[in-house]
Amino acid sequence: MNLQQLKVFVLAVELQKLYLVAQKLEVTQPTVTFHLNKLQEELGVSLFHTKSYHVIKLTEAGRALYHYASQISALSLEAESLMDEHRGTGAGKLSIGSTHTPATYMLPALLEQLKRNYPKLAILLDVRPASFIMEKIKQYELDLGIISQTHVDDPDLIVHPLVRDELVLIFDPEHPLAQMDEITPGLLAMYPFVSHEEGSISRKLIDRWAEGNGIKLEVSLEVSGSEALKAAVRYRMGYGMIAEASIQSDLAEGKLKSRPIPNWVPERYIYAVRHRNKLVSPALRMFWQLLEKSFDA
Repeated sequence: MNLQQLKVFVLAVELQKLYLVAQKLEVTQPTVTFHLNKLQEELGVSLFHTKSYHVIKLTEAGRALYHYASQISALSLEAESLMDEHRGTGAGKLSIGSTHTPATYMLPALLEQLKRNYPKLAILLDVRPASFIMEKIKQYELDLGIISQTHVDDPDLIVHPLVRDELVLIFDPEHPLAQMDEITPGLLAMYPFVSHEEGSISRKLIDRWAEGNGIKLEVSLEVSGSEALKAAVRYRMGYGMIAEASIQSDLAEGKLKSRPIPNWVPERYIYAVRHRNKLVSPALRMFWQLLEKSFDA
């Protein structure tokens, strides 16, 4: 079993067609077949249900091997890229996973600073849910993640809290609640509420808060995405609760007003996370240090 065989195996599983694997590796299709046959012969087990490879369907042994082979293949590519950086023959690449709020409102300025220091660096920003990002980091498919989460406890990950990700109340400036000196949970239950989509972390936190305060919110609209929620509030479809980081420009421009949520207990942080065993490239090291200096949790 060698590295080339594992790369062919991983690509066969992911691309599902041997001619696509051949194109990717710039080899002939019989060469791809040879590597797959040789790999199974050396391992002494069948990795696929068919010998023809017309249908790529893994056996139980094949699924078990893919778990490790995909990581080995990804680490191999990463090591090659890192050596290119040190030799000065490549620009390098940094793959970042981020949840919506930091990707939209925190990272652009930091990424601009990174590009000034590494102008030829290729940066991938993948905006996904926190669970997806952490899994990709553990599979060595992302270099690091910037995620909004209530708690991260995983022995495979290095976790650094950057800043609290507070939820606050937002109103159209003419909303009756925006004019009141004191806002109570009971008062909030009397007005239409623009809610995050069901299943989101924000929605879970808000539902838990409402239950803890013995109220039921009058949901007038349920939306996915901070910008859509803010737009609905500006068009007076109700008040909202949203991450404080997402409204700074709206407050400065007078488009929205904000107040603390009564009886709110902060639970959520924005974290920087990376794999404990991952090779640290110069670009990753610099960006991690930049994050540590820019935020004081």
